[in-house]
Amino acid sequence: MQVIPEKWENNPLYGAFFISILSALILLPYWWLAVQWSATLIHDSPTRFAFTSTTFLLVLAIIDSAFLIRYYQIRQKNQLASAILEIHKGAENYRLLIENAPFPITITKLDDNTILVMNKRAVELFSVDPSERIGNPVSFQFIGPDDQKRINEILASKNHVSGYEITFLKETGDRVYISLSADIIDYMGEKAVFAAFVDISERVALEQEIIRREEKFSVVFHEVPNPLMILSENDTIIDVNHGFEQFFHMRKEDLISLSILEVNFLTDLALKKRPREFEDQNTWEYEASLPNGEKKFVMLHYRTIQYGESLHTLLLIQDIDAIKRGQNALTQANNQLLILNSVTRHDILNRVMAVISYCELLRHSIQKEPDITWLNNIEKAGDDIQTLIEFTRQYQDLGIHPPVWQRIDRIMKKKEIQTFLTNISVSLPDESYEVYADPMFGKVLYNLIENSIRHGEKVTQIALSYEKRNSDLILRYTDNGTGIADEDKSKIFTKGFGKNTGLGLFLIREILSLTGISITEHGIHGTGVIFDMLIPAGSYRISATNKDQSYI
Repeated sequence: MQVIPEKWENNPLYGAFFISILSALILLPYWWLAVQWSATLIHDSPTRFAFTSTTFLLVLAIIDSAFLIRYYQIRQKNQLASAILEIHKGAENYRLLIENAPFPITITKLDDNTILVMNKRAVELFSVDPSERIGNPVSFQFIGPDDQKRINEILASKNHVSGYEITFLKETGDRVYISLSADIIDYMGEKAVFAAFVDISERVALEQEIIRREEKFSVVFHEVPNPLMILSENDTIIDVNHGFEQFFHMRKEDLISLSILEVNFLTDLALKKRPREFEDQNTWEYEASLPNGEKKFVMLHYRTIQYGESLHTLLLIQDIDAIKRGQNALTQANNQLLILNSVTRHDILNRVMAVISYCELLRHSIQKEPDITWLNNIEKAGDDIQTLIEFTRQYQDLGIHPPVWQRIDRIMKKKEIQTFLTNISVSLPDESYEVYADPMFGKVLYNLIENSIRHGEKVTQIALSYEKRNSDLILRYTDNGTGIADEDKSKIFTKGFGKNTGLGLFLIREILSLTGISITEHGIHGTGVIFDMLIPAGSYRISATNKDQSYI
């Protein structure tokens, strides 16, 4: 870059010296003229004096003009040099600003698209060698001829382009999407195009992924055989699938944009009409009324989804009419069987009571063996029948009702269990797990505690705890009683084995097996029992304490 000398006005020493010399050169002729005038006035005639004075004035004027012209020439030259210096400084700052900009920038000629400037970001974006590109027109590889023509048309009409999106392939095969903004500027004395680029490849990829997912959702939505409906926040019907049209015998065109409250047979499906007991749930059973007056049992599933730019509700209607009616028929049959069992049990107990009563009467008239032994056996058989019948009454509901989520700590607080625990220390688990088991799961814990007290002899401590084993959960029951002999461990869950009815542990195993839970015993004889109940994944969960009403 050319070095411009400093202006003399900016240096006080140079300025004072120059003014002194200039003043001296200007005043010296006047001093000399004054001396000459005085001499000529005294010694010469007036005509000669006038001629001499005029000559000196002309000479003086010429000399002064020459000095003033030279002064202004030097001053203008210094101003021009200062302006050139400022222009060079501005151009350098402009170049640095472009070069260090955080986004790609190019400057091209307006008339032929010749590249004049490319900053580092532009070189990285287009993956080119700047020495090969600068001075050459913009390659059609990056901006196609149609796009170049369109950009020039916009610049010609508006002098500005904003957010014009283009795409190109790098030599690596990667496709790049960019957004271009451009303005017409004066650059080095000619019209040029200042263009800035933003890499929008990630945004475009995200938009394409959203489109693909929406297309996939649309395909699934319309191909699923179950009735599906999309509702807005104010319960306006946005869309329904073919399964919905078939189930309700309605056309989509007749439903779209209607409020669900305006369709008589759909009013009860509105979220605001959800039953109070299901307000915090996304699934519940419902008896739907069809347009033809038919009623069907359905399972309603509600879920919030992002549909377009807004949140909507997706409603799936699962037809469970056949299942529900089958369950109702089965429940009715079970109820009838329960009534029959109850009547039969009552009749058997009456007959057994008659047998035992006649045994008591016969005991007064029989005094010799083996009649007494036979009578005792008959009476004992009657007592056993009574015990078994009572036992079947307690377990008549096994497997009749669907499984429910249950918490150990709440079961252990029940009155029928607490009456067993006098003078016994009980330790409960710290974790708040729920177990998915038959409603008679409480009977499992009841029988385990009863066995500990009945057969453990010296039980003073009972503990329940959880242990994770891979994806499964172990519910462990222990006591400090006498335990179970090694030779009996493989038999204790067999029907009829034991000192009492022989059905307690057998029924424990049956109750647990209804939901896939297994039980084993591996305690040490003399130190207490250790029962491990293996709860498979899916049959346990962390307790949600804000929904106490759904627990047992």
